[in-house]
Amino acid sequence: MAGENGAGPAQGSPEATLRPAEPPRLAVSSPVLILGGPSPAASELSQRLRGIDVKVLLASSAEAARQAIQVENPELFVVDARASRQVTDMERVLQDLRSSADPSAVLHWFDAGIELESVLRAVHPQDDHMAGAITVQEALRRLHFITARLPQRSEGERLLVGDLELDTAARTVRRGGRDIDLSDTEFRLLRLLMLHARTVLPKAEILQQVWEYEFAGQANIVELYISYVRKKIEADMPRMIHTVRGAGYVLRAAESSTAGSPSAPSAASG
Repeated sequence: MAGENGAGPAQGSPEATLRPAEPPRLAVSSPVLILGGPSPAASELSQRLRGIDVKVLLASSAEAARQAIQVENPELFVVDARASRQVTDMERVLQDLRSSADPSAVLHWFDAGIELESVLRAVHPQDDHMAGAITVQEALRRLHFITARLPQRSEGERLLVGDLELDTAARTVRRGGRDIDLSDTEFRLLRLLMLHARTVLPKAEILQQVWEYEFAGQANIVELYISYVRKKIEADMPRMIHTVRGAGYVLRAAESSTAGSPSAPSAASG
């Protein structure tokens, strides 16, 4: 029923109050470390997670897992404990993972015949598990709800280059007092450039650090996202990301912001 002015539903009418809610979005903590041997399920899950801008770390050994968590400090793990996929000394590796990331949670993948005692020993209250055939859609659903149960981290790093500031704890980016909205992939790319401010990073290294090996040989994805980040942090402001022809990209403090502002990145817990 139209209102008196004919412009739409009358205030207080069912048509005015019953509006469709926005559909819920899948939210998974980034990055996710997948520990286990190569498998179709792990490959598909990696692609699906990257499709929603979640960084994926793949580790097929205990040492690779330890190296990954030292660099990225993930709080969410997928551990493939199936007999044909699990890494050597799985229980010790899990202990190392939990001690290196706090808070943390694990989605365990078990064989169909797993004994109850083994499940109870491995799965902690904040964890979840799947047994038998692994359905990636179900794994995504469980990762979503695990993420919601994890307490938010209160510490992180604060990077400052000129008038550009990035805070990993708050997931915020500001330049000259202006908030900048970045996607997860753009955020990771900018963080990498800021961590190595004034250092030229080759496209291959950026590709490996930000996208792992998902886009191996596709350096154009780096160029595309560099352009995205440039448009957002350089809008109506002096340039900070520079192309070094034949070498890669470098981020420097803008000339107009160097006075009275540090040009090298700093990290602080907060």
